[in-house]
Amino acid sequence: MTRREGILNADSEAAIVQGEVPVGSRTSFDVIGAVVKLNIPLMFRPLDRLWGVCLTDNHKQRGIMVSTKLGLSVQRFTVAHELGHVLLGHESSFDETIGFTGRHAERSRPVEEVAADTFALDLLAPRNLVCAYAQRQGWQKEEIHRAENIYQLALRLGITYESACWALTTWNLLTRTEATALQGIPVKELKHALAPESLITNPRADVWDLTPADSGTFLEAGPDDLFVLHVQDHAFAGYVWRLVDADGEAEIIDERHSDRQRFYGERAERVLYVRFRASGIHRLVFEHIRPWSRETLSKVEIEVDGYGRECAGWPRRAKPGAIRQGL
Repeated sequence: MTRREGILNADSEAAIVQGEVPVGSRTSFDVIGAVVKLNIPLMFRPLDRLWGVCLTDNHKQRGIMVSTKLGLSVQRFTVAHELGHVLLGHESSFDETIGFTGRHAERSRPVEEVAADTFALDLLAPRNLVCAYAQRQGWQKEEIHRAENIYQLALRLGITYESACWALTTWNLLTRTEATALQGIPVKELKHALAPESLITNPRADVWDLTPADSGTFLEAGPDDLFVLHVQDHAFAGYVWRLVDADGEAEIIDERHSDRQRFYGERAERVLYVRFRASGIHRLVFEHIRPWSRETLSKVEIEVDGYGRECAGWPRRAKPGAIRQGL
């Protein structure tokens, strides 16, 4: 199999899987749901020096194992990579690392690994999801080239910042030169540009820059992630933005006022920093409301899967079925 053939096969298989697993309100492709639907055994283990394993036996017996030591986005990408090995008919593979560049990998990388990388990137960052998010946010072409926006795109897609740069290159929205330069920007800097370092309690946690355009979506995040929302209160008319405590787990851990208000009567801007007290499925609901009359101007409502990476054993959603079957 040539490199080109491997990439074309990966493109085709990724498109087939996408067609079988609708995204719905999710911003990220449900890769674990896809593996479960395909009835491919998937286990998570604290693997030693391995990120993922694909096991096949004459293409009849097959299974995937992924390390619990990886962060959420890397874990998702590794699952997709190993799924690529399985669906592309590769032999068993024991991967110490994986590649986030997809078809743009170095020529020295083995063909089957390039194919699995390409499958993973195409599956998790297809053109339709990339464009849907850009359109939702109202981005113009030049805004896609900004590192802070690529970071937010990566969070919505559930992939690493580096892989988001190469996904944009795949869809001709960045050049290889631009992707190489952008991937060198430390994600830590992008986080600190959004929130004070003191509020980021876990160095692995991400910082989500929420906008009203995120309303109605389902996000996949980590339990320690920080959510930032810039709001403009119409205080002189009695309207203020506030967090509606929908499930008792969300809390505003800090609030800061902007000094950009220059004229009397101009809307005052605040920045709200929100975190969940525990992992789980949560709702973030913000209302621009008159507290005494409950008259509402606008509302932002987002559902969040805040469990983060998978722990040892079967995937969370597969455990009930595995228990019933006595596995």
